Amino acid sequence: MEKNLAIFIPNLLTWDGKRPIIGGLERYMITLGKLLTDMGYQITFHQNGYEDFETNYLNWPVYGYKADPRNLRDVIEGIEKNVEGRVLYSSILQQVYYRPNSICISHGVWWERPGSSPEMAKKFYGNFVEGALKQAKLIISCDYNFLNVTRAIYPNLADEKVRVIPNFVDLKEFYPRKKEKGNRTRIVFPRRISAERGFGVFIDVVPRLLNQYPNLEVCFAVDKNNPENLKLFHQWREAEVHKDRILYHHPSYEDMPEIYADGDIVVIPSIYSEGTSFSCLEAMAMGKAILATNVGGLTNLIINGYNGLLIHPSKESIFHALCYLIENPAEGARLGQNATSTSSAFSKEIWMKRWSQCIKQIYPI
Repeated sequence: MEKNLAIFIPNLLTWDGKRPIIGGLERYMITLGKLLTDMGYQITFHQNGYEDFETNYLNWPVYGYKADPRNLRDVIEGIEKNVEGRVLYSSILQQVYYRPNSICISHGVWWERPGSSPEMAKKFYGNFVEGALKQAKLIISCDYNFLNVTRAIYPNLADEKVRVIPNFVDLKEFYPRKKEKGNRTRIVFPRRISAERGFGVFIDVVPRLLNQYPNLEVCFAVDKNNPENLKLFHQWREAEVHKDRILYHHPSYEDMPEIYADGDIVVIPSIYSEGTSFSCLEAMAMGKAILATNVGGLTNLIINGYNGLLIHPSKESIFHALCYLIENPAEGARLGQNATSTSSAFSKEIWMKRWSQCIKQIYPI
């Protein structure tokens, strides 16, 4: 059988092809790409672009196709016509039709956006989920939330086509470290600056916390993917009375263990569209006190009161839960210790083994 395998991805690189996108899906696909390469596959990536381009990233060919953001379906049709052979689809949101005997990946339910109507939800899963279920050979989901929702709507197809492989954490890089003792407490927000990741809800809580706790610091480990959102973040920070205690970094993936190590509490305040969060898994492995919302795949990771706090995604719930963790460091340490034990079930090695089995089944060499 052929060794070539094309991976369709919304954007591994920016639309100009000049720098990598920092995000969970991209990290996921880079790790999967390395696994496929080690297994002997010759992979290529195919993505959206301002113009057609061809480049290399991590020794993989990356092809960009001129796309209109208002009508991405046209560019998908173009990619389909230009790429022969076997395809792995990195996101169920990218398209509505699939080649036979292919895998597509779901990174979680995304249509539970606040204010969304049942009609809008029906349109999303009717256009995207149903097409994947009927056409693809296998859908790999990163959480059980997607499986359960899909099973409720398409019970026969879901049980036949959907398999869950939760996201992973590299336990060789993320593990508990001794933290310097001091009289300050630091909360870490290791998330994208976006509505679905709870950025807007969290920054509404931060001033109250800084006013109430003089020894508190808040560290934002955020991306630079969206310059407009980043500008708004800096405008907000500059206007705050306690801006000297609002820290920020734009870390690479390799920098993240140090970011977590300097923190005491990690907040994962997602509002919608969340799978088994890499940030949550990394914080668990690092032994941090975790506050997460009961959204999407976070419910597959956090058992409330055992390895973290799992709360309703509201400002008041987030504020009061963070107050509890700040005022009860011994309880935070207990939760963090249990979180580290839990993280071993989500090791990178387990993830790779499960994926290898699926790849050999669908794309045999």
